[in-house]
Formats: sequence, C-alpha cells, structure tokens
Amino acid sequence: MKARRTKMKIYIDILRSIQKDRGKLKKTHIVHKANLTHSRLENYMDFLLSEGFVKRDKKGREIFFILTDKGREFLGEINKLKKISEAFGVPF
Repeated sequence: MKARRTKMKIYIDILRSIQKDRGKLKKTHIVHKANLTHSRLENYMDFLLSEGFVKRDKKGREIFFILTDKGREFLGEINKLKKISEAFGVPF
C-alpha cells in the first residue's frame, strides 16, 4: 500500500503543477495535476496565498493562480535538497 502524501509534498505538488504550466494555472487544472479534490485544494491554497508563494489573478470571469518569486525560490531550494538527499541514498 502506498503511503499518504505529507502536507509538504502536497504543497510542492501544487507549486510544481503551476510551475510546469508557465507559472499560471486555473484551480480546476491544479486539482487534476496535483491529484486533489476542490475542497482539499482550498485549504492548501489559502496557506500558499497567505504566505506569498502564489497570487490570484482575475481575468474577466476566470481566476488564475500565479507562482510568485517566493514560490519559484522555494521550489529551487526543494530541488537542491532532493539532489542532496538522493546523493546520500535517503528517500525524499
């Protein structure tokens, strides 16, 4: 049986899903790419918005979530940590 994702892994999955789509993504697309329900995504997005990792952008009736510089920097540091972890044979 596969282990559940940690909160940190879910935050990373959300940020990476936005990053992979040119840094801008609609909520429905985040739900699918990060494998979450809409209600679960709300809780995680509230945190990411309040901490400045993403920002909301409204174009007419459409709402997009945009990765901020802080979010990009965080993912860069996570990637460094992952490489170090793998170099020492420690699962990330």
